[in-house]
Amino acid sequence: MPVIEVAKHDLERLTHVRFEELVKLLEHVKCEVEEELGDRVKLEVTHDRPDHFSAEGLARTLKGVADVEVGLPPIKTMRSSLELNAETIEERPYISMAVVRGVKLDDEAVKQLIQLQEKLHETYGRGRRKIAIGYYDVSKIKPPIFYTRVSQDDEYVPLGFDKPVKIREMYELTEQGRRYSHLINRERPPALVDGAGQIMVIIPVLGSECCKITEETRDVLIDVTGTDPRAVHNMLSVLIYALLERSSNKEVEIVHGGATYTHRHMEIEVDAEAVSDLLGVSLSPAEFERLVNKARLGYRGGKVVAPPYRINVLTWVDVAEDVAVMMGYNRLPREAPKVVTGGRRHGTEIFAGEVRRALMAMGFVEVSNYVLTDRAVESLCKAVYVANPISELYNAVRCSLVTQLIATASTMRRREVKLFEVGEVVREGRTLKVAAFLISRDGVTLTDGLSVAKTLCNRLGLNCKASATEVGWALQNRAARIEGDVSGYVAEANPDLLTILGHLIPTVVGELVLG
Repeated sequence: MPVIEVAKHDLERLTHVRFEELVKLLEHVKCEVEEELGDRVKLEVTHDRPDHFSAEGLARTLKGVADVEVGLPPIKTMRSSLELNAETIEERPYISMAVVRGVKLDDEAVKQLIQLQEKLHETYGRGRRKIAIGYYDVSKIKPPIFYTRVSQDDEYVPLGFDKPVKIREMYELTEQGRRYSHLINRERPPALVDGAGQIMVIIPVLGSECCKITEETRDVLIDVTGTDPRAVHNMLSVLIYALLERSSNKEVEIVHGGATYTHRHMEIEVDAEAVSDLLGVSLSPAEFERLVNKARLGYRGGKVVAPPYRINVLTWVDVAEDVAVMMGYNRLPREAPKVVTGGRRHGTEIFAGEVRRALMAMGFVEVSNYVLTDRAVESLCKAVYVANPISELYNAVRCSLVTQLIATASTMRRREVKLFEVGEVVREGRTLKVAAFLISRDGVTLTDGLSVAKTLCNRLGLNCKASATEVGWALQNRAARIEGDVSGYVAEANPDLLTILGHLIPTVVGELVLG
């Protein structure tokens, strides 16, 4: 879970509530105190609420819980006088910008904005691969702004420097350059350049001293670039509303050009009675509306209205969760589960344990991978994909264990590897328990894999037969079907598949369905 650090006095100033009282309300925002450090405190927040990654968003929610300010946060949008001229940048094709004016910043406010930026980079930004964020002092920028490519021999003053350096030198001199420059074309990196020709930032690596925000900044330009337009707009919403908590006029200017941000509230039809039934409570229409407003949502005409920064509100069930959180989970009724049978291990699990012990006795090392995997698994079978994955590395429900075993072997940097895994896969809508093994070494053949399958069946007293078959991702004439008490296959992996998974050593794999 993400951990943020805030100043107690800053949270009090933003909420107009004493910190001692705020601590009592933290359960209503699913937040816990991890450590107190004098005037500062570390808080554990949930990953599905990126608006809570800094004091501003946390304070906004707490104001609703404390009835200081309820309902939809006020906002007014208009077109900015700043204009963006965006070229096509293949590795980061989407850019969106907004300006929040009249902000009041101090040292703590700047720390919070930077913390929000970095937390979003680490989580939703996938280490800046998916999205990258920048803040700029509007008073130090001469419009128009250009999203363009520059040369690595161009000079600018990176953040923290007091003199210009060439961009290619920045790559080596700074931690950000060493960590993130591989994400872009280093020779012609994408950048923001203003009308005076000053480089504002090398995206997504490092900004410039020329227009950084300080305690004197009153008008802030936000930019978000990335590979996914929805993620770009979602994160811009989070940032806009965070800055509005530091501004008195509640106005935001949308910069046109690029993937122009569209500010939209989301309306969800919600049946208050269905919410009551789901939570096991009886809520009057007035009480339901009151709890919705405390959650900083709106309610009109039977529809709940969610602001754009609430990216976790997708259906009426999410609204029900917010209502439960505002009530307090301890207020929900409790009852003993209606279970009349004793618990015992399922037969398939007992069998899986025997398979594990047999493979370990044969010298295999067990690994345990996630049920979610990446699209490489589609090389083997038809996978089910996640509609809104939190990471590109985990965007599919695995239908086979083989690709993950090969990927694991590729990280071990050994010429001889014997691995196995017993776990769940999903095929044609059914969840199956599967055992997979891998042998990777020079000179390994199908015979080695069949020997493992035969020994396993003999040790477990199973009736198994092998026959020749063809598998699309295996070498031709180097695969066998296993039938009998268990079913599956053994095959020599094609070098094309091994290359995709970063493994260059001959490999035999087997996969057996246990139940």
